This record gives sequence, C-alpha cells and structure tokens, in this order.
Amino acid sequence: IDFLVDQKLKEKRLQKTRNIDGYGFIRRAHLTLIGRIPTEKEVEKWHPLSPNKKEELIDSLLKSKGYTEHHLNWLSDLFRVKDRPQGTNIDIGHVYRKYLRNSLEQNKSYKTIAKELISSNGGVYDSYGAATSFYLRDRGMQPDNLSHTVRVFLGTRLQCAMCHDHPFDRWTQKEFYEMTAFTSGIGNVRIQDQSKKIGKLSRLINEDGDQNAGTFNNWRNQVRDSIQYGIENEGTGQIKLPKDFAEANGEPGELIGAKAILAPPLSISLETKDPKSRVLLAEWMTSDANPRFTTVIANRLWKRVFGLGLIEPLDDINDETFASNMELMNYLEELMFSLNYDMREFTRVLCNTELFGRSSVKHDYKLAEEFFFQGPVLRRMTGEQLWDSLVTLVFNNIDSKERAPELTALGYEKIYQKYKSLTAEEIYKEFKRIASLNEKVERNFLIANGILPNKNKIPQRDLVRSSYLRYPERGGHLMRQFGSSDKEQIENSNLEANTPQVLSLLNGFVETKILNNKNADFVKAMESENRLGGKIESVFLATLNRKPTSSETKDLQEFIDKPNGWKHVTWILLNSHEFIFIR
Repeated sequence: IDFLVDQKLKEKRLQKTRNIDGYGFIRRAHLTLIGRIPTEKEVEKWHPLSPNKKEELIDSLLKSKGYTEHHLNWLSDLFRVKDRPQGTNIDIGHVYRKYLRNSLEQNKSYKTIAKELISSNGGVYDSYGAATSFYLRDRGMQPDNLSHTVRVFLGTRLQCAMCHDHPFDRWTQKEFYEMTAFTSGIGNVRIQDQSKKIGKLSRLINEDGDQNAGTFNNWRNQVRDSIQYGIENEGTGQIKLPKDFAEANGEPGELIGAKAILAPPLSISLETKDPKSRVLLAEWMTSDANPRFTTVIANRLWKRVFGLGLIEPLDDINDETFASNMELMNYLEELMFSLNYDMREFTRVLCNTELFGRSSVKHDYKLAEEFFFQGPVLRRMTGEQLWDSLVTLVFNNIDSKERAPELTALGYEKIYQKYKSLTAEEIYKEFKRIASLNEKVERNFLIANGILPNKNKIPQRDLVRSSYLRYPERGGHLMRQFGSSDKEQIENSNLEANTPQVLSLLNGFVETKILNNKNADFVKAMESENRLGGKIESVFLATLNRKPTSSETKDLQEFIDKPNGWKHVTWILLNSHEFIFIR
C-alpha cells in the first residue's frame, strides 16, 4: 500500500507529510479504531511507542469492545438503523442494533452480514430472524429498500429509474423493477397468523368494555409489535410494473420476473416455483464474479481510516468511474478478497501502513480525484467521536459492562417468547390477570409484566456510549449539532461547522457535565493531583493526549495556580481546534 501511494506521489511530484509523534499516533489510533480519545492512563500505558508497540496498540484496540461500538455506529449509519422504523410503537430497531453488535463481536465477515441481511426471513425476535430488521426498516417501501440495497452494497444509484429511465446512467425503469422483483414477498414485513391474532385481540378488548380498555389497547400495541413482524418466505421473484409505468418496453400492471442489472447474469422466469429470489439475490450480490461488491466495501473502509475514498462519491459508481489511484484500488480489492471480507483484518492492515502514521494534509483539495494522500485528510471528529470523547472524561470506564445499559426494547424479546404461541383469548385473559394485581395499572407493558424495572440502575444513564443512545438522537443533542446522522439517508452524517457547535462547547456540555460534575473521573483526578506542575500535565494528557510544551506550561502556570484554575485551562483546551480535529 505504501509503495503504491508513494509511487503516485512521485508521479505527481508531491511530498509526503511528516510523521506524527507517539502521542499523536496514540490519539489517532484511538479515535480511528474505537471512536474516542484515550484516557490519561491509556496514554501513559502506550507511550513511548516503538514499532512493535504500535502493532500491539492497534491489535489491542481492534479486539476491544470500543471497536465494536464505534464500528456499530458506522454500520448503523450505513444501514440507516432507527429505533422506531416505519409505523411501529416500540423501539424494535434495537433488535437490528443487537444483530449488528453481535455480528461485530463474532467478527462476521462483511460478505456474511450482507448475505444474512438480504436473504433474511423469520420473526424479527427469532434468533435467526433478527436480520429481517433490514426489511422492517423500509416497511411498505419495497422499491426504496431495493434502491438502498444496491447503493449500499454495489455503490450504484438506481433511485432515478424508479419513476422513469435513468437520465444519467444506462438503467431503464423496467430494469429497476426487474431488480426489485428479487425482494418481492416481503410485503409489510408481517407474520400473517400473528396479525390475525392481534385483530381478534382488538375485537375482544372492544367488545368486553372493561374499564382498563385504554390500557389494554396500549398493551396490545406492544404485544403486536413484539410478535407480528417478520417474513414468511424467501422471495417470490416477480412483481407488477407500476400503474403509471410509461416507458415503451412494458405495460402498466404487467407481471415480470426478476433479472439482475449487472454481471454475472441472473434471471428468474415467471414459471419458476419457489424461486427463493432473496437468497439468489444475496448470492449474486456478494458473488466473486460481482466486482463492485468488493470495490465498494474496500473503498468505504479506506475512507473510514484516511478520510477520503479513492472513488468519490462512494455510492455513485458507473461504467466511467475511475479511482484517484487505480493500482492502489485494484490492490485493495485483492486484499479484501484474500482476507475473506474480514473488516477487522482489513482495517488492521491499513492502520499498520506508514501512511496512517503521517500528519494530516492541512490544505483543502479541489477534486477528490486530485487528492493523492500525502497524508490522511484533516478531519473534525464526528458527532459520535466528540460525544464519546467527552463522556470518557466523565467515565474513564466508558467501555465497561457497568456503562453498557440494556436497551429497553430488547425486553420485548421476553414478551415475544411469552405470547407468540398464545391465542387471542389467552392473551386477553392474561391482560386482565395482570391488571387485577395492582390498584393502579401500569401502561408500559414491560413494567406491568415485571420485565423492566421502573428505576434506572446506571448512574447518569444519559452519559453512555453513543451506540447506546437513541437512533437517531433528538435534533438538539450535542451529537446532532456536530453532524450526527438523522438515519434518513445512507451515511447521512456531516462535518460542517455551525454556530450551535461553538455555543454547545463554550456554554453547555463541558461546564455542566464535566467541569462542574464532582463525580466525573477527570474532576476527581484533578482534585487529588498534588504534584508540582502535575495539574497542567494531567489536563493536557487527558484532553489533547500529549504533554504541554515548555512555553505552554509557562503561559498557563498563572491560571493553574488560581482557585479552579485547572477548570479554566481545561475549558480552553476542550474548545480548541486541536481537541476537536484529528490531526
């Protein structure tokens, strides 16, 4: 990799940037691999860095829980994971999150994850059906789901062909629906028998006229969303053209079979019985003969580490697309293939390059195809990286089990197991039994069932890893102010600057959650620091992850010696560009 990068730089007569020092490498490795700054103790553990120690650091981070959580955020942006998908009443999207988290913990290959998502079937809360969340995310929007699927896995935008022949690419509207036919059979992602059972339960509640009918209807909604979502087939492989189909190569309402848009060729005739079209689509999309699948994931992970893809945009590849360094892109594809699509191993290789250890390129670039990686791209932390870094100052054990809350909706797995096999009459009888146990009936069915305690066991539950917060977070949250995705579009986060970002750091989170929080680990460490010059050194190591220079020590000494002086210095450093940028 370094040879191919350097070869291109020589060809373009460009100079490499200088190498970053040990402190800079430790900080960059933590932010890149686990999405947060290191603690003061972690910096001291790894510094000074030798070449062997660099490899040990990278290996340690890749094996950590932090890697799983940071990578989960990225996959969740890629797959647009939302807590409450279209028209649901409980946070059933947590099941999707759990599936992805488990996949990362097991180090499933990207190819395996893709296959499981595309070919998924079964109930959402079944262990084998959790991947069905991939279709539940776009419930009732089959064409949109297909468009997102092709864009995520093959880097090709088909959405324009949903309504007419693509104006800028070779895809026709009929080809779009031939492709969509592979996913037919998902319907509204409901298990038919369970939906009928819920309908009967609704009638029982309404006909009985119990004084708790309002609460029972609320419980019914929670049981409904626990047991009814899923897919009962593996794909029908056929679809009707839309009523407003206007192109010359088909008729409105015409029934057509599935047909792949790219090589290798794949089609399903209307006469095929039980075609298992989603299984075929999964095999076709991840096939060794389908080169775009490999190109797209290799390019996505390259951008994740170095800040810019060799191909930009990542998901608008066509027949005329070329990479800024074709030899390097070809090599990365070969590497991804040889590693069997192991994202962790691929990332390990990238982080062990000389390029990863160079300082960021400070100047802007006009076109992505004219950026040749003299060093990584200078980037601001993402909203999630900034949040997790600030929370690390409050809880140094941010990645421990003690700071990993049980996501509420996962309790509905127990509701699923308890009620999936009961009849409507048996469920209603259970409702009335539970209601009779307490004078005041609890509307939250998890609490009423004794599954979810009514108290939060984790201190400061709002200060946990971003991967345990809401997907997406509310609009005014610090992460959203710093560009965190709304999960509406694929990888919809941004690094744009705005005024609320400045106000949040100047007057908000830093003061209330860190500096004035007597229980924050950083505050407790500073209050107990008695070494001469120790406070300045600790503030720098905990925030900028380096020791202060002699001039910085001299300039800040007068502030440190004043009452709460270390708080003022911390406030200054946390609001500096050096803190929020990955340099």
